[in-house]
Amino acid sequence: MTVNNITDFLSHNTRNFTGAEFNFELELNPNYIGNFLEIKFTDCVFKHKVYFHHITSIELDIIFINCKFLSDIDISLNHIRNLSIIWHLHNNSRDNCNLNSLFEGSIINISSNQFDGTFKIKGLNHHKGKFCFIGNIFTKEPSEIHSKRKIDYSICEINNNYILNGSFNNNTLYMPFEFKGNELKFDNKYSGHTFKNNLFHKAFFENTDFGGDISFHDSKFYSTTLFTDCESLDKTSLIFSSCEFKGFTLFDRSIFNYLEIKHSMFEKKTSFDVLEINRIKLHQVTFLQGAFFDDIKINKIENKEYLKEETRDWRGTLRLIKQEFSKAENKIDSNRFRNYELAVHYKDIKFRNEPVDTTILWATKWSTNFGSWIWALCFTLIAALFFYSLFFVLEDYDQGTEFCMSKYITGYFRFLIVTDFYNPLSDGRQYIANDGCNHIFSWLLFIIGKIVIAFGIYEMIQAFRKFKA
Repeated sequence: MTVNNITDFLSHNTRNFTGAEFNFELELNPNYIGNFLEIKFTDCVFKHKVYFHHITSIELDIIFINCKFLSDIDISLNHIRNLSIIWHLHNNSRDNCNLNSLFEGSIINISSNQFDGTFKIKGLNHHKGKFCFIGNIFTKEPSEIHSKRKIDYSICEINNNYILNGSFNNNTLYMPFEFKGNELKFDNKYSGHTFKNNLFHKAFFENTDFGGDISFHDSKFYSTTLFTDCESLDKTSLIFSSCEFKGFTLFDRSIFNYLEIKHSMFEKKTSFDVLEINRIKLHQVTFLQGAFFDDIKINKIENKEYLKEETRDWRGTLRLIKQEFSKAENKIDSNRFRNYELAVHYKDIKFRNEPVDTTILWATKWSTNFGSWIWALCFTLIAALFFYSLFFVLEDYDQGTEFCMSKYITGYFRFLIVTDFYNPLSDGRQYIANDGCNHIFSWLLFIIGKIVIAFGIYEMIQAFRKFKA
C-alpha cells in the first residue's frame, strides 16, 4: 500500500498501517487525530520526515514496529499516553541493532512531551546526526496496593540501542527508568553525551557501553540507581557533578577509563565493588551511609603512573577511599590506600615549606617505600651492613689485625641485635674503648647504626600490622 499525501492517510478507515509506504512528509497535529486511541505502524517505510506535534489525547498510543525511516523523526509538544518505537532484535541483544539499517535519518527528536503511560525505544541503529530526549515529563506514579506498599514498573525504556550524540536532559520520571544494553558514540561535532537536570525515580544503566565522554549534571536520583556491568576501559569518561543520590547506588563490576564524581551526595550505601578503572577522581563527595570499594582495581595506581600526574586530585581521592575503608573496619585496604596517599604527599611536599614532615616522609619512603615489609627488611639489613662495615674498618684498623671473614660475619649478626650494646668484635661482653679519636667515631657509628636498625625493625612491624585483624 502506498500513501502519497495526508488525504490518503485520513481516508484510511483505521489508524493501523501495515506494510505501507509513505511518500510525503507525515505531519500529524490535533486536526488529524480524531477519536482514535491508537496510531500504529508496522513494517512501514517513511521516505520523508515524520513530525508529530501539539497532540493532546491522554488515551492515545503511538506505536512504530519494525519501520524503516529514510529521514528524521520529530515527536514534540504532545500530551499522550504511550509512545513505542521498536525494532525487534534476535535474542534481544544490542549486538544485533548494528545489523539493521531501518533508520537512515539524521535526527531523532523526542522532546517536551507529557506521557501519562510509557515510552519505549528498542533496537535503534542511529549512526549519524543526533538523538534528543529532552524536557519530557512522565506523570505516572507508583500504585498503592495497601497502606504500606507501593508497586512500580518501568515507564521509560531505552534498551539495546546504538545511539550517536545523545542528549537526555530536563526529563522528569516518577517511575523506574531503564537504559540497559545500549552502546553510545559521539563524533567530533559534539563534546559527548549529556544527562542534565533530570529527576529519576529508580534508574537502571546496566550493561551499557557509554562510549567516550558522558556527563550527569545537576540530576537527582530518588531511589535505587544501578551502573553495574558497564564496560569500556579504553574510552569511557563518566562524570557526575552536583548530583544527589537518595537511594542505594551501585557501580559494581563495571569497567571505565575515567570516573569523576564531584560536589555530589550519596544518602544511602554506595558500592564500587569489583570496579576496574584507569583513573578516578572524587572531589567534595559525601557518603552518608558509607561507600564500599572492595576489590576495586585502579590501574594507574597499580602501575605507579598516578605519581606522574597532578597530585592534588589524587590526594583527596585516596584520602576519601581510605576513610571509607576505615569506616568499614577494613584495616588491610585502609592501610594500603594510606600508603598510596603518603606516596602522593611525599611527591608534592617541599622541604623548605615543611621540613619536619618532609624528613618523616623521606625516612618512611626509604625505609618501607610506604608500606612494603620486604623493602623494610632489605633496608634494615643493608643499612646495618653499611654502618657495621664502617665500624669494622675503624676498629680493625685501630687494632692492626688482619681481616677475618668469620669474625666479620659474627660481629654483623651481633650488631643486628638492637639491645646488644657490647662491642660486636669482642669475644666477651666488652664495651667499645673510650680512648682515641677512632673510638669516638666508632661509638658514633655504633649508636647511629643501632638507631637505624631499630627504626627499620619498627617500620617492618608497622608494615606487617596491616594484616592484623
